[in-house]
Amino acid sequence: MVQLTTQQHRSNIGNQLCLVIIAMIIFTLVACSSDNKEVANLEPPRPTFVPEINEATSFSGPLIRAGQNSVGRFIRNGIYSATNHYAIDQRFETAVPVQPTADQNVTNDFSTTNTQEVGVDEADRIKYNGDTLYIAADSQWHLEQQVPAHVRVLERQTDFSLAETAELPLTDNYSYIDGLYEQNEHLAVLSNTGQIYTLYTFAPEPWLPLESQLLLDIYDTSIPASPLVKNKIKIDGTMLSSRRIGDYLYIVNGYTASVNGLNTSAASEKEQLANYLAILDTPDSDLMPKIYIDGDEGTPLNQPADCMIPQQASEQDGYAHLLTILRINMTNISDISSSCISAVAEVMYMSTDNLYLTSTSENQTILHKISLDSELTYQATGAVDGVIGWRSAPNLRLSEYQNSLRIVSSDYSSGEPIHKLSVLQQDGDQLEVIGTLPNEAAPEPIGKPGEDIYAVRFFADRGYIVTFERIDPLYVIDLALPTNPKLLGELEIPGFSNYLHPLDNGYLLGVGQQVNPRFIPEEGDILDDTNVEDEPVSEEGMKVSLFDITDPSNPVEVNNLIYPQSYTPVEHDYRALTVLNTGGSYKLAMPLETWGVSKTEERRIWWTQNSLLLLEVDTTSVTPELIQRNKLTVKPETEHYIYGGQDRSVIHGQEVYYIHGNQVWHSQWVEGGDILGPY
Repeated sequence: MVQLTTQQHRSNIGNQLCLVIIAMIIFTLVACSSDNKEVANLEPPRPTFVPEINEATSFSGPLIRAGQNSVGRFIRNGIYSATNHYAIDQRFETAVPVQPTADQNVTNDFSTTNTQEVGVDEADRIKYNGDTLYIAADSQWHLEQQVPAHVRVLERQTDFSLAETAELPLTDNYSYIDGLYEQNEHLAVLSNTGQIYTLYTFAPEPWLPLESQLLLDIYDTSIPASPLVKNKIKIDGTMLSSRRIGDYLYIVNGYTASVNGLNTSAASEKEQLANYLAILDTPDSDLMPKIYIDGDEGTPLNQPADCMIPQQASEQDGYAHLLTILRINMTNISDISSSCISAVAEVMYMSTDNLYLTSTSENQTILHKISLDSELTYQATGAVDGVIGWRSAPNLRLSEYQNSLRIVSSDYSSGEPIHKLSVLQQDGDQLEVIGTLPNEAAPEPIGKPGEDIYAVRFFADRGYIVTFERIDPLYVIDLALPTNPKLLGELEIPGFSNYLHPLDNGYLLGVGQQVNPRFIPEEGDILDDTNVEDEPVSEEGMKVSLFDITDPSNPVEVNNLIYPQSYTPVEHDYRALTVLNTGGSYKLAMPLETWGVSKTEERRIWWTQNSLLLLEVDTTSVTPELIQRNKLTVKPETEHYIYGGQDRSVIHGQEVYYIHGNQVWHSQWVEGGDILGPY
């Protein structure tokens, strides 16, 4: 037997201890790993009751990017609240966007769509590029068969007649065309499936999901006679409005997240818990609207982590409605970007730099500002007292100029409307009011007692407001100093303007209605219960006025044209007005619908007549005047009444095209020219 020395013995003991320690460490690590694995596999306990969740509502404060978990919880709370409470926030009411500032068509010898802002195109039922006319043809019944909505393509011939060269069907035969865009040999056709709600009509309550989709068909029109389908896109939700700058199409889309199979009549705690658990189990991706390009399976437009929700929202709050601001390159479909906010939108206004969305909450107008930068970044939120209202074109009550947003709102809470002009500028994530009218230095109210606002228009550093109850005051406002708006002058005349169009050289066009002067009291009249003041105001017919505002302290009506028993769709839709400005000399065309009753021995016959007014104003003349140059009266091939509210026109040099229904007529600008068509 070999004897170990003391040193060797100690060394062996040390080695054995090391082995024991190493074994213990390995055992501990394995045990910890096993424990961690078990912990990782543990799922959070399933709720056994529904937590307290507030009724769904929108907020008036700034928005924040709160992260995926918070956004997911906020949307799910909104879905549950809508299912359980049927919360009612408000309905939206709005009208169409409007018409442009002056000089939009100076570089062309043909007219294009009138828009609110120069350089920001708006969708319309016609588009014309000088050679090709595209018309969104409405669905019609013909020989007991329905002809689905489609796009007519008509090419201009050398004699300015038109020849149809193509007809473009829609992806869905039951869809409705919401508007067209034409740019850089590409045509974009926007249509909707299901029930149609846009900013131009009553929008649905945002907590009630609609089975609807926005359809976007993009055509390559480099060969107009043979347009080629380039892309077919579907987007979940409902388009609220759209605009185009260059090749980029901007769309604001509303979508209400929902979960199929929920028990909307759940009353017991068990039934409500079942709804809540079903909502919790819904993947985040299923809460987002999807975009489907050229028949693919669809991808979410946004990720929850990228959506903005109200900063004021608590863990108990929620809202299931999302607005997606989407930008699509019409010529390159791979170039798409979007941003997402939880908000309500009633009106959209867009400048060349920013997009604004407004909604109404507790007698205030809430405004959200989104930059048109590469990320479509949310900027700020603000509020002004009162609401935008519903007359004429509400988006015309907003205007951005030199980093200031101007807005006109009305407070109806006291019974008689009180009107205010506010100027806002961005400060951090807030839109702060920096100036108002009336104010301490200028306390005179906008409008007399009882008068409502019928038209608003901003042009550079001036604002124009028309109020009306029994007479039409036109107000001219100085906005050169945003912190101190001033009332410069006013003009009172019979009737009212629903729409104002700035012209060159200090002139303004007003389009509206004339009222019977016998119902208007004279200055100094003593009014009592038997006075004409109690008689209803009688609208006598469509009225077009030319105003001279070269002296803003003393605006003057130069002259007017009145058309009894008539109206023009320009009064509620700016796009019906066609403008061709050549160095201050204007050609103006607007549809006119006239009605009346013919009496015979046997019966009374109601009749209508559709025509196109051709007007001229030369603002460079020593004495400018509004002149009627011609009036084109047409009769459709069918005897059925066709509403004239969608009538449009195009001016190309001395040639005129008049679109009524789905048909087109052609004539010359000069009086007495033949009316050719319909095409």
